[in-house]
Amino acid sequence: MTLPAAGWFPDPRESARLRWWDGRAWGDATRPLPSRPVEAVRPIVVTPTGPAFSVLTRPVESRTVAYGAGAAQRFCVMTCLAVVLAVVSVALNPWGACSVLGFAAGVAGLVRPNATGAWRPVARSLSASAMVVALATGVVAVSHMF
Repeated sequence: MTLPAAGWFPDPRESARLRWWDGRAWGDATRPLPSRPVEAVRPIVVTPTGPAFSVLTRPVESRTVAYGAGAAQRFCVMTCLAVVLAVVSVALNPWGACSVLGFAAGVAGLVRPNATGAWRPVARSLSASAMVVALATGVVAVSHMF
């Protein structure tokens, strides 16, 4: 049978005190229990810290063939039509027809851009710009008519 090593243990006769155990028998020395339990010292791991930042990257699956990475990138036909009609409406705008058609094509290119990849935000921006130009030239054409 293995006995505990020597040390201070709770007194078997009085629970509010500690009694010395010499490894084989209880000694005569006693002392009061500490006011709070003594916890074992835990090692603290210190690591150097610096500024925390993250780098946003596209998910891996968006670069796979299944997600269209291998497909050719397309530009939106409605956006091209909206830009051409907006430019034509600046130069030649009989009765505001080019402005109306340019505005409608711009709405179609903005709401549903068929562009893929990096062309998608470019197509939306150009569609919105074409809508503004078509609207402005349409207002000028209508003001000249009345």
